[in-house]
Amino acid sequence: MGIFNVTVPTEPTLTWARFFRQALGLAIVMMSSLGCYLLVLKWRGGAAHFRTHMAWDEWIPFEPAWVWAYLLPYLIGPVALGLVRPATFRWYITRGLVIVALSLLIFTVVPTQIDPRPSDHGLGTGLTAKVYEQMVAIDEPPANAAPSLHVSLTFLLGLALYRDFPRWWPVILLAVVLVWMATLFTRQHHLLDVLTGVGLACTVAMLWPRDRTPSSGGGKDNE
Repeated sequence: MGIFNVTVPTEPTLTWARFFRQALGLAIVMMSSLGCYLLVLKWRGGAAHFRTHMAWDEWIPFEPAWVWAYLLPYLIGPVALGLVRPATFRWYITRGLVIVALSLLIFTVVPTQIDPRPSDHGLGTGLTAKVYEQMVAIDEPPANAAPSLHVSLTFLLGLALYRDFPRWWPVILLAVVLVWMATLFTRQHHLLDVLTGVGLACTVAMLWPRDRTPSSGGGKDNE
């Protein structure tokens, strides 16, 4: 499929200036998107009448210590995207902004919630417990469930990295899957949220108009 097409990098060698510019650019976009997400959450989250929990979710263990894996995109996303070609950076940002806009529209029109999380996380009073408690407190009410924006953007980030570093696909795939598992283990999302999040990212990536403009290397960066 088109979303897995890989073009041979032909752009100038990575410089520190470009790395920091792209990393900072993604960080700004991420924080801005998070702000919009929380605004919709506080506005429409309480109006949710549909919970995305299914019977299959009962088979998934509650492991709040996976909060670190859940936060992985925030920690390494800007660094990872700072390493890609400018064309791939633009590829991710443009499609990512559309995914954010569509997700926020869905959250506004059809607000959804997850089931209540267990009251006892069993993490004690250490750093992991504090990070988990803070995450849950920020994400109240537990709405904006489906599609999972966290999953959508993580999947898109994986596709972006695969474009430039196809030989690293096992590491990229492992990292993406770990984040998806963490969304379930921490009870941030249910299976339906993850599936719809992946579906939204795939749809945007596949339906994006193909760019027929020749790249700097004479090829076509059309994905």
